[in-house]
Amino acid sequence: MSDADPTTDLMPGETLLHSWTISGRSFFIRMGTIVAVWVVLGQIGSLGQSLSVTLLALPGAVLFGLFYMWVFGELDIWMHNRKTTWHLTNRAIHIIPDEDLPSRLPLAEIKRINRFPFWSLVIRLNSGTATTLPIPPNPKALRDRIMQARENALPQGVT
Repeated sequence: MSDADPTTDLMPGETLLHSWTISGRSFFIRMGTIVAVWVVLGQIGSLGQSLSVTLLALPGAVLFGLFYMWVFGELDIWMHNRKTTWHLTNRAIHIIPDEDLPSRLPLAEIKRINRFPFWSLVIRLNSGTATTLPIPPNPKALRDRIMQARENALPQGVT
């Protein structure tokens, strides 16, 4: 977790509502999903032989899941973001990475937030661009919290 004090970088009138870092639980759900898909595909490929074949395939599926995450950069997501801290204020989401410059995502620029994949949040901006909040803790509750802050930040009558 970053040692930066988010309250020193806030604009006048901005209030800190919530802070978070990436979630080990969400990361393991992501890993488990990859392993489960691999096991299901293995069962389909073996035409559903027996449960003992499936149980023997589990260690291989876990190893494949780790290999998949390494080859396709899934582990890099964890490594790159493990020290990043996100701060939700009444006006913006502040992203404070370990080595890069902090960035600010105004709530008024958020058009919608998608929950697919289920372990991340994809924020769609009014400009058409998107940014991903990787593997946050409790993505559904965080999405609801951000959308509520966004509604409160928008001028009356704007959605």
